[in-house]
Amino acid sequence: MGSTIADLEEEKLSSHHIKIMLISGISFFTDAYDLFIIGVILILIKGVFATNPLTLGMLASSALFGAVIGPMVFGYFGDKFGRRRLYWITVSILAIAAVGSALSGSLIELILWRLLLGIAIGGDYPLSSTIVAEYSNKSNRGALVASTFAMQGFGIVAGILLALGLLYGGVSYGLAWRLLLAFGAVPALIAIPVRKKLNETPWYNELVKRRAAKKQASFYSIARKRPSVLVGTALSWFLVDVTYYGTGIFTPYIATLVGITGTLSSIETSALLLLAFAVPGYWVAVALIDRQGRRSMQIIGFFLVALCFLAIAAFGSQMLKAIPVMFFAIYGLSFFFTNYGPNTTTYVYPVELYPTEYRTRGHGFAATMGKLGATISALLFPIIILTLGKFTLLAILGGVALIGSIETLALLPETKRKSLEITSREFELHLVTDTLSNELSELSGHAESAAKISEQALSNVTIDAESLFEMIKNDEHNADMNVKNIFESITSLSINPSIYDDISHLAKRIDDIVDIEEAVASRILIYSIRKPDWYMHELAVLVSKCAEQVSAGLKALASVESSNSMSGIEEVHARASSLENDADLLLRKALEHASKMGAKKMIEYKEIYEWLELATDKSIDVLDIIEDIGLRYVYSRSA
Repeated sequence: MGSTIADLEEEKLSSHHIKIMLISGISFFTDAYDLFIIGVILILIKGVFATNPLTLGMLASSALFGAVIGPMVFGYFGDKFGRRRLYWITVSILAIAAVGSALSGSLIELILWRLLLGIAIGGDYPLSSTIVAEYSNKSNRGALVASTFAMQGFGIVAGILLALGLLYGGVSYGLAWRLLLAFGAVPALIAIPVRKKLNETPWYNELVKRRAAKKQASFYSIARKRPSVLVGTALSWFLVDVTYYGTGIFTPYIATLVGITGTLSSIETSALLLLAFAVPGYWVAVALIDRQGRRSMQIIGFFLVALCFLAIAAFGSQMLKAIPVMFFAIYGLSFFFTNYGPNTTTYVYPVELYPTEYRTRGHGFAATMGKLGATISALLFPIIILTLGKFTLLAILGGVALIGSIETLALLPETKRKSLEITSREFELHLVTDTLSNELSELSGHAESAAKISEQALSNVTIDAESLFEMIKNDEHNADMNVKNIFESITSLSINPSIYDDISHLAKRIDDIVDIEEAVASRILIYSIRKPDWYMHELAVLVSKCAEQVSAGLKALASVESSNSMSGIEEVHARASSLENDADLLLRKALEHASKMGAKKMIEYKEIYEWLELATDKSIDVLDIIEDIGLRYVYSRSA
């Protein structure tokens, strides 16, 4: 990426970062308000429209059904046309749908307006997360993206406090539910003009420059290249939303089921649980996410949520009779640990793991899977409670949370304080040609140097075997240090296994060339060979030329990003292949020549000939890996 991106990744936290976070967070305040206020509306609406468990489930889940659709639609267009072009559209739809919901004349009409509201809510997920992530520095990205998401807490609290204020103020239920729904339009209307002024992100601008007129890459290529990312981000979000949205939306409803009577009492119970547990969980996540890391927070959060649900399932009825406060404390802790862990981290992960070209689509796909889980839970929970009981439901949720902990451990990497280039694996090519370019260039330089020293020594009438060995040994030692540094770098980057293998094999194969030159020099020294023959020299010449092609291959790889073409690498590979074929032919002649020598000399010379020819094979191995890296990059840009 260009210097603008590099500067962006390294800069210190500033008011500009906070401004972007707040512009995005305003919609999450609205999103959470609109999604969670329906828990209160479910109670107030009973006196207005005829309801039953099925219609309650449909109303509760209608916005979530819309939120299943929104992320994929706006995620796709966010990658295609840019993030900012759509950014004010989602909040405009939010405002319209909120007013439409408040003016609904029937339950069906209300459900349809809530469906449209959900499409806008879902559409805002990939856009807000991506915009904040692409404007963030690498050290504070987690906290900034998590803070955007944490604005949900204020939206939830605002909804409950507004509901209590209206009801304690004597507003009738018939008017209160309409005012509560209409209020959702206010923050959305505030956000529209601010978002229209926002500039496009530097990451997307760079993508436009790279992409130019080329066809956009297929998002589904990620399934082939990084299935763990596709499955890991989507499954985590699905599982957390199954546990969270159903229980969150139905908290007032559950309160009545466990014996708390009166409309205001159940709403007050919800307010207490959310203020004491859910909201602090968001901000604990913000404080820790760039220190503790996403992966451990998600694993621990899922696990502790599972313990809370399983404890209530096993001992809930006894707690309700003996210590009701303990029941609500444990139930409340499930909200805290959800927000501290997977509810926040599942929002952060996709924007870090998907590359710029399909970052909003990747986030949108994960969010769609999450909202699908939320929809299923909101739709089915009232029925499950009535048929199987509330404690059986919580036992099921405990099992779901345990699965979340296990799949996070198995599928998702740590991404804290790493560049988006690194976490997204957007540029495996970039790792080789930029991050590791100095080490790889030095390594190939040692291979060239050792080959050139051998070529020159074997062109002389007599060989100074000790000097030859010492000079090549120096290159071999320096090459080993380069390999060590490369391995330390790729280990610290926590890159995915296939890329780790490619880069490690690349370094090893270049180092093999130097090792082979050392093996040749050591045998010349051990066997006291003073007069090299023509075959040794000619093989050494071919090795030297092949080593030059290795360096040329690395340089050609560096040009692939700008040209999006493999022609340079293909030319280098063709030259090296021709040299390797010449080495094969020469080896056969050299072995035939050696067969006419005495037994001892034949064995010694044969070994040296074969080692030299092997160095040309290793050069082809290096260029094969270089070609694979280049091809994957070009394919990912044009698939």
